[in-house]
Amino acid sequence: MYKTHTLEEYEEVMRLRKLGLGPTNIFSILSKQGLNISYGALYDWIHTTKRPFQDKVLSKISKQSKFLTEEKAYILGVLCGDGYTRVDKLGHFLVGLDVCDEDFGDEFRKCLKKVYGLVPSKKKRITKSTNYSKNPKPRYVINLTSKLVVNDLLKYSKSFKTFEWEVPEEILKSETKIKSAFLRGLFDSEGAASLKIPYGVYLSVCSGNIDPLLKIKEILKKDFDIDLSVGYDRSVIKLKSAGYKNVKTFYDKINFTIKRKQEKLEKGLLTYKRKGVRRYPLEFKRKALELLEKYKDPCFVADLVGTHNANIYDWKNGRYMR
Repeated sequence: MYKTHTLEEYEEVMRLRKLGLGPTNIFSILSKQGLNISYGALYDWIHTTKRPFQDKVLSKISKQSKFLTEEKAYILGVLCGDGYTRVDKLGHFLVGLDVCDEDFGDEFRKCLKKVYGLVPSKKKRITKSTNYSKNPKPRYVINLTSKLVVNDLLKYSKSFKTFEWEVPEEILKSETKIKSAFLRGLFDSEGAASLKIPYGVYLSVCSGNIDPLLKIKEILKKDFDIDLSVGYDRSVIKLKSAGYKNVKTFYDKINFTIKRKQEKLEKGLLTYKRKGVRRYPLEFKRKALELLEKYKDPCFVADLVGTHNANIYDWKNGRYMR
């Protein structure tokens, strides 16, 4: 079966070539690195004009890619943050992500594969120490070379550059689970969870692109009842909150893909001091859960029984049920 090579594999071959190495030595080095590139392919790249173009072999992307799924919404959210689409100097169309959290890169890669039926490359890049970081984390670079994919994604926003991205209209008109996936992608990219002293957790997301971030604030409030305040720091706008209800609702309905951020949310939520949370009798809690089973809306049930909706979330998840 013909193997489709990526632009990243080609660039690695050419990087070694620039060091003065011949095809035999390059083939040996790449084999030790686990890169399955045939000797004939790398020889042609070095000595002829042949190049690896994924779209020449995989001329079609998945038919399912035209639908706005949760995976595609996540991709769009990431592109509004750390992700990118670009055309390189050789005219290759790329969609990719360069991050220090491997689980973040893996999720982005998995979503691209599921939506488009193409396999993005994954490369671990060791970064050098600087005055700011003596032991920097390795970087994980995810790239997919495909003009068809890039053009499809650019139907949702004319650009995904820092000051040019927009919240796609398709996202604004979509159901809650699609919006949740989009927001998760954005928060994975630009969001943060910081533990407070002596208790609590500080949730935030920031961008230099003010108007679409204010739309994000509206979505959070309207669709998830998460009310983040607006702060400004020079040319950057930040949405933020340390309130239990906002953080807990975000944790339950959106959350992060990145494990280290998830763990900070979990740890912070366990430290909140909420007066009177244990004073409700067990019978009252069970009645509230019966109503939740019937109405499916924690906020509605909280108003109905006269308590805070954070308590409903806790009881639903088995907390304070003694």
